[in-house]
Amino acid sequence: MLKEVPLTSEQRKFATKHHNLIYSFLNENHLPEDEYYDVVVFGYLRAVRRYFAEDNLKSFSFTTIAWSCMRCDLMNYYKTQNCQKRNAEIVSIHVSLYGGDLPLEQTISAPDTLMQQFETELLLHDLAKRVSLQQMDAVRMKSNGYGVRDIARSQKTTIKQVRELLENAHSALLELCCE
Repeated sequence: MLKEVPLTSEQRKFATKHHNLIYSFLNENHLPEDEYYDVVVFGYLRAVRRYFAEDNLKSFSFTTIAWSCMRCDLMNYYKTQNCQKRNAEIVSIHVSLYGGDLPLEQTISAPDTLMQQFETELLLHDLAKRVSLQQMDAVRMKSNGYGVRDIARSQKTTIKQVRELLENAHSALLELCCE
């Protein structure tokens, strides 16, 4: 994150003296103060800081530098407002996409927890054919939310052994799913 250095007392006095440039810029570009002041003020403050820090800018008037920095911040603001993520098409699930069809909410199926539970049980049943009883116990405990330490304590084994059991069971499960 960019960290701004506070203005020195000399820079603050200079910024206060020329503060009306912000309002001139907003009026010249027909921008409402309440909406765009916060956008361009940081460019103005950056111009003050640069005007004091960069000697090559002394050959220009401060107004030129300030307007350039404020214009740059304004263009960056417009660019961010017009970017794709801020202007994505919004689709409601309550209306039809293609006119006379059903709305999306009626075509998207709701999750069926009973069916998910049944599928999980079938998958665990098929997995039980491929792994040892100790691995299956570890898988059941892990699926019920127990941690590796708790499983090791319950099975009277080491955490490393439980991890190996679960990794082997995971490999068997992947093979089962790929068939």
